[in-house]
Amino acid sequence: MHGRKIKIGISACLLGIKCRYDGCSKACPMIFELLKDKVQFIPVCPEFNAGLGVPRPPMHLESSPRGTRIIVTATGEDKTDILNDWIQTEVKLMERTNIAAFIFKARSPSCGLRPVELFSPGKKRSLGPAGQGLFAAAMKRNFPEMLMVDESDFPDVAEKLVF
Repeated sequence: MHGRKIKIGISACLLGIKCRYDGCSKACPMIFELLKDKVQFIPVCPEFNAGLGVPRPPMHLESSPRGTRIIVTATGEDKTDILNDWIQTEVKLMERTNIAAFIFKARSPSCGLRPVELFSPGKKRSLGPAGQGLFAAAMKRNFPEMLMVDESDFPDVAEKLVF
């Protein structure tokens, strides 16, 4: 392919980067194979990039009077402010990076694009798939016209990502 490749943001774990809470990846070879010659991937892991480390304790989304929060499941520690500080900076960077689309990791408390399981305070009960990952929600708010998908959309949307 001649010329510049379009830039597509992607949840880093989908490219095989071991950045998930359990120290593993969720590599999706189909995405890489379908797009590798056509796009420049911009890998992003909100939780790792926000300084939460690898491995890190599992987290989930909770409903709160202050909005959706990201909570460490075992301890109840709220990591929302740490993640939101990073998200504010990252969104500004994304504006300058000129990405054309984003591929998110489904069901992630930071990257879940479609409804992610949301819990009542204290994880007392599931409110069902009602939330959206904090980073995915911020991207949708700041880039409403951008094509955003998750890995479950492949290969159906591959052509839309390379225009």
